[in-house]
Amino acid sequence: MFDSQLLAFIIVAAILTVTPGADTMPVFRNVLRGGRCGGLATATGVCCGLFVHAAFSALGISVILSHSATAFSLVKLIGAGYLVWLGIQSLRSALNQQGQASLEAEYGEMQALTFRASFFEGLLTNILNPKVAIFYLAFMPQFIAPTDPVFHTSLLLASIH
Repeated sequence: MFDSQLLAFIIVAAILTVTPGADTMPVFRNVLRGGRCGGLATATGVCCGLFVHAAFSALGISVILSHSATAFSLVKLIGAGYLVWLGIQSLRSALNQQGQASLEAEYGEMQALTFRASFFEGLLTNILNPKVAIFYLAFMPQFIAPTDPVFHTSLLLASIH
């Protein structure tokens, strides 16, 4: 497993990781909203979403998305709707902002909620992104040898990604 194929996977995964995508905006949004903690929570949620996609790919569930235009479109619409909802929530929050003193008084309580909310925003944004599912279905198997345990190797590659 540790050969030129793994090195190629690491290089491609690194390029994909630094390329902006649907997961980038929620991370930026939550950094601005909740600071470093919010951004890290969102990024952690995104990474956990990658493990979900790797598991789905290893179990063959992602095949449904690749062979069913209806299922692919449905997941795409749900994901787009979720991103629109996040944008609306951001706009509402900006418009309903109260005085700085009241925000500072509630900071401790909001930070705990922001961590959980940021994590789940990252997780849902990634899971509802059909491009990630198709990527893991089409790309991941190229780096799994026929003799490798598929599920464990998929999770290993996802952890590298």
